[in-house]
Amino acid sequence: MRNQLRKAVQAMESQLMLRRIIALLGTLALFAAASISNAETLSNGLNAGSMARARDAVLPHVVSILVVRKDFAAGESRLSLSGGTGTIVSADGYVATNAHVTDNGARFRVVLNDQREFPATLIGTDPISDLAVLKLKAPAGTRFGFAQFAQDLSALRPGDTVLAMGAPWGMRDSVSAGVINHVSRLMVSLFEDEADYEQALNETQSTARYYAWIQHDASISPGNSGGPLVDLRGQIVGVNTRGSAFGGDMAFSIPAPIARDVIQKLITDGVVKRSDFGFNVRSLRGTGLPAGALISSVDRESDADKAGMKPGDLLLAIDGKSISLLQPEDVPEFRRQLGERPVGQSLRLTIQRQGKTQQISVRSKLQNDQKPIEQEVPHWGISITAINDEIARARYLDGVSGVLVSGLRTGGPAGTAQPPLQTGDRITHVNRVAVKDSADFLSKAGKLPNDDENPSEVTIEFDRSGQKLIALLVPAPKRVIPPINPELSKAWAGWDVQPIPGTLARQLKLAEPGFRVVRVFPHSPAEKAGIVVGDLIVATNDIAVKPSGLKETSALDLRVRNAMLSEPFKVSILKSDGKRVELALQLIETPTQVEKAERRWSDLMSTQLRELTYFDRIARHLTETQNGVMIERVENGGHGGLAHLREGDLLVRVLDVSITDIDSLERALADAQAKNVAKLSFLVMRGADTRLLFVDSPWLAQ
Repeated sequence: MRNQLRKAVQAMESQLMLRRIIALLGTLALFAAASISNAETLSNGLNAGSMARARDAVLPHVVSILVVRKDFAAGESRLSLSGGTGTIVSADGYVATNAHVTDNGARFRVVLNDQREFPATLIGTDPISDLAVLKLKAPAGTRFGFAQFAQDLSALRPGDTVLAMGAPWGMRDSVSAGVINHVSRLMVSLFEDEADYEQALNETQSTARYYAWIQHDASISPGNSGGPLVDLRGQIVGVNTRGSAFGGDMAFSIPAPIARDVIQKLITDGVVKRSDFGFNVRSLRGTGLPAGALISSVDRESDADKAGMKPGDLLLAIDGKSISLLQPEDVPEFRRQLGERPVGQSLRLTIQRQGKTQQISVRSKLQNDQKPIEQEVPHWGISITAINDEIARARYLDGVSGVLVSGLRTGGPAGTAQPPLQTGDRITHVNRVAVKDSADFLSKAGKLPNDDENPSEVTIEFDRSGQKLIALLVPAPKRVIPPINPELSKAWAGWDVQPIPGTLARQLKLAEPGFRVVRVFPHSPAEKAGIVVGDLIVATNDIAVKPSGLKETSALDLRVRNAMLSEPFKVSILKSDGKRVELALQLIETPTQVEKAERRWSDLMSTQLRELTYFDRIARHLTETQNGVMIERVENGGHGGLAHLREGDLLVRVLDVSITDIDSLERALADAQAKNVAKLSFLVMRGADTRLLFVDSPWLAQ
């Protein structure tokens, strides 16, 4: 009876639970229906369809940017490829993007949403805000659709839906969605000192000095840089500039009003001019002070330094107006307002030091925030950069005259000078004449003093960590490919062998040790003499030859290499059936080894070329009649790289001209240039495949 009652109660409870679940699902359904029917209350009062409208308002004006970069390593320039995103912001084809997208750019090509392609010129960059402007090179009268920046972000809130548009990993017209996490973010942790903030960004080219980022979680990857962040009203609220290497939930954008003003100044003037008053500030976070801002640093020899300002002073007012920077996020706007004051303007500062208040006056100068251009001096074997105020201050230099050695080529003239130069040296004099700047230095060092064969010595004076040193340097022409040392001709039999020492020979039940033939090269002396794989070489010229180990073939190699080409080379062989056979080989000169093949560097294609060798044909299973030129090195940003040539390709045809050697390739390119051919085609053999590749001609690059 009790069991029956228990079961009845359980059944009632189950029914009751089922009713509750049904009722809950009904409530959720009603809530969902209400949410759908009242979707205007979500996402800033816009429904889900607004995402498509926002996309369509901006995406047609988003472009992909291909950048041919000139980077430097070990004193030499190298061309490479990078990419980013931009937005067309005017009908005449100005494109807004990040400064780090255009950094070190030598050439730019822009792909529009409708797949049209245009070359572009760099109008200006503002590294301090990480913004830049390109101008599309289009036929006269071409007009473009364009997007606009939001005028005001006061309505932007955490949780608002945003779209990030661009070309992550080069995949154009991509859109990712997320929400605003923070509308005014500095990457300063609660657990670190904000004074390290700018240095953590970049030693000499700080970004976000004059604004705080918009933080969001729309996926951002390499290639998205410079692309727009768009709200669901179809407004550009930011320019994406930082994110995760593999996408993710932390991304940062430059606020639209800041970007709009900087972009307009770059279009108008090519630069953004700012005032520098020679001091920096930090917020009062963690100090316990109620108002003001702390002076965190004072530039040496600046007007602030001369006026007596010191780090640790409490700045209370500017021109009688009180200031209060309580949190790190308050600092960028303060800096921006100072930077936008006219160059040469004076400020009256009220500061407090050790409880005493005083007034000081400081005058601004033009802030130099452009990244110094690195330049190669090939016949010195170095690259150099100019010295600006930031670099001089960071390196404790007395002024900005001279140039810095930014890289050295291994074995180059500067690296073998007496004493050798080093990266970081500051060159102050050439042949006893002072160097003012990089242009002055190149005018003194830009040419070989006499001629390529007998250049005279150059006297260099330079600073190194406070030492005043002097060196003698002999300029020399740059040699991209070292010359091949000539060698005497060596005899060659045309086999590969495996050592069979005595212990292994006994285990294999062979009559004696020797060298087992594992490969016979086609048309070689060995093949012509009838030697086959499996033969055991036991003697040459009637003298036994025995391996000293399982990996040592030098005993046989030396006898072959030192043999006379004019005399028969006798070989004693044990055949697989145990019979001993005496053969006579007519040795020949060793075919050109791969490492000894002729190599040349093509400046036109930024590609290293090598002649095809007998051993290449064997390794790649090519016929004797197959000709071509091997591609050995490709600079990604050169025209060989833009044509998608790869290391290891065998180049067999240019346009309709068959390539037999490097000379024929150079003639084909010269003929195409003389005819002003607009596009080159290359036929290459890549592994087992044959590829036809295309590229715009190098002579059209400029």
